[in-house]
Amino acid sequence: MSQENVVIQRNTYSMMVDANLDIDSTGASNTDLIVRFPLKSVADRFSENINVMIDSVSGRGLSLKEYVRASAIYMKSRFSDIIMNESKELKSPNGQHYIELVYTASLNKFELQFEQRYIQTTNAVIVITFTAEQNQFNNYKEKARKILDSIKLNENPKFLTLEE
Repeated sequence: MSQENVVIQRNTYSMMVDANLDIDSTGASNTDLIVRFPLKSVADRFSENINVMIDSVSGRGLSLKEYVRASAIYMKSRFSDIIMNESKELKSPNGQHYIELVYTASLNKFELQFEQRYIQTTNAVIVITFTAEQNQFNNYKEKARKILDSIKLNENPKFLTLEE
């Protein structure tokens, strides 16, 4: 991939991605943004991707930990073969607290691995998901994490700590 990066500016966040990636901000699949890596060959049928969803939590009174727990329960009901590999609280290089889930599951005959970050702002939870075929995950992991680590909130929210 080219080393030329572009900054994608959205209402509540910005992120830096390689200019050669496919960027979809049409709202497909209830996402705010989807960034797709190019297919490796004509035989490649799955485009590894990063998607961003924003869920308003105004008035729900959920902590980030409670939100992630509820999401994990939902995912277990959606994927019959889900295996939760990791759940940890981290801080990005730019100081943003988040909770990360790593899990595997099958979807549409694809064996997938997901790395999902949950970031809480004052009024919303931003869910950023890197999705790859399990046998390709490590080939994309470094590039995907650079994108995930580049996410910065645009609004001037009170950064909620994991304890709040």
